[in-house]
Amino acid sequence: MANVKIFLAILPLFFASFHGSTTEDSHEFDWNKHHDNKELKDIMVAVNERCPEITRLYSLPEKEHENVPKTTVNNNKLWVIEFAKQPGTHVKGIPEFKYIGNMHGNEVVGRELLLRLMDYMCTAYIQQKDDDRHINWLIENTRIHIMPTMNPDGWEIASTSDADGYQNGVSNWLAGRANANGVDLNRNFPDLNKIYYKIHNQPNHPNNHIDQHFEVMQLLEQANASVKFERETKILMSWLHTVDFVLSANMHNGDLVANYPFDETLDGSAHKYTASPDDKTFRDLAKSYSYVHRKMGKGGAKCEEKEKEFKDGITNGANWYSVPGGMQDYNYLSTNCMEITLELGCDKFPAADKLQELWLDNIESLFNFMFQVHTGVKGTVTLPDNWLDETYTNIHVKDMDSNSDIDHDIIPSKDGDYYRLLSNGRYVVSAVVTDKNGDEVARCDKNVNVNNDHATSKRQVEPKQAQVVDFDFTDSSCAKKNDAEYRDYYYDVRDYLRNMLNRGNKYVGY
Repeated sequence: MANVKIFLAILPLFFASFHGSTTEDSHEFDWNKHHDNKELKDIMVAVNERCPEITRLYSLPEKEHENVPKTTVNNNKLWVIEFAKQPGTHVKGIPEFKYIGNMHGNEVVGRELLLRLMDYMCTAYIQQKDDDRHINWLIENTRIHIMPTMNPDGWEIASTSDADGYQNGVSNWLAGRANANGVDLNRNFPDLNKIYYKIHNQPNHPNNHIDQHFEVMQLLEQANASVKFERETKILMSWLHTVDFVLSANMHNGDLVANYPFDETLDGSAHKYTASPDDKTFRDLAKSYSYVHRKMGKGGAKCEEKEKEFKDGITNGANWYSVPGGMQDYNYLSTNCMEITLELGCDKFPAADKLQELWLDNIESLFNFMFQVHTGVKGTVTLPDNWLDETYTNIHVKDMDSNSDIDHDIIPSKDGDYYRLLSNGRYVVSAVVTDKNGDEVARCDKNVNVNNDHATSKRQVEPKQAQVVDFDFTDSSCAKKNDAEYRDYYYDVRDYLRNMLNRGNKYVGY
């Protein structure tokens, strides 16, 4: 971890050299004002038109889904702009990233930051200046999705709640926080924590994509019998299960801290540190934002005198206060995505004349956090064609430094690629193939030393990408790393599956 600390300490100098550059935002937009929902859409359209080769503008849901609405309660759409070398396409080897702003309608800094960020990235791509090569590298090597507002209805309520007009800031602490139905969207996602906490000590329990297991869904229905999922929640859930996101940040206001899972306590208490299986990695992800921020990670940044100081500018969510049904925990337990929540300032709806300073506070962190999607390991799992419909693959990790398994597997995409964010350390990364009954049929283990070194000067603009760890089950490349008994078992299982498929038999699933 010493290398990580050194790297994080010098990153502000690295980014400062870039953002003292001559890249400017597009002059057609006024960044010293708050933008209403129409202006928000207009900016996104304009950015897409200026950079059509690397952007795509879309609204959610993109595809027809049963019981998933197309608009919010007040008939607003949720808009997303995507930056990528091949917009609209998942490219094998390219990780998916997302930023979400304005989940609470009256918490608006993220909304304005993301609008300016998309314009800034487009301008950097057009100008192609040496000082902005890190931005263009990100666009070429990452698929970046930016949603400036998840709660446009709440924003409308907040912006009309103050007689002095919203450009001067909104002092009402609650107006517009919820959606148009009065529901807090960050308490409205399926409470998978309760399910995970109930089963995590059982052998062979599900530890990823939990709500896709039939028996867990039964428990979930019981636990959420009184919960009505809102239109915005349903739209977001469909998005999370359509795109194979790897890393995400959800932007809020009301404090200045980077908040990481778990967000809900294990025992139901109001405040207690509740570590996720990836606690070490989540803490580093949170620091990657707070340390580069001009104020967040510097210590002493408290919104209220009575509030305790957030060491390093980060906090475990449950230790701060327990949030059941939150979006960041849902991302972690229901998908491959690791999400943190960013509290971007004490004022929820600050006056417009404070937006420039807030941009300067955050711009370096916004890019540095995106770079974190290229940490850890990534690779491709290749299976025999006749395994594809009859088996599942999980990527499992054992932390050799602590000699403990990380109880959170991920699954490869339908294209076979996977991305596993990990902090620096020694690991055994395994591809575990099971049949539809959950019985293991093949396994391949590989020792990995993760060293997430990134660029630290202009001469090293391109960061070191995640270490590539591939698993190929179409030959003996994985099996050769194990003993003869395993190799015999591997080929016996392969022949058994082939025979079963040739006879037309099907496995019984959940």
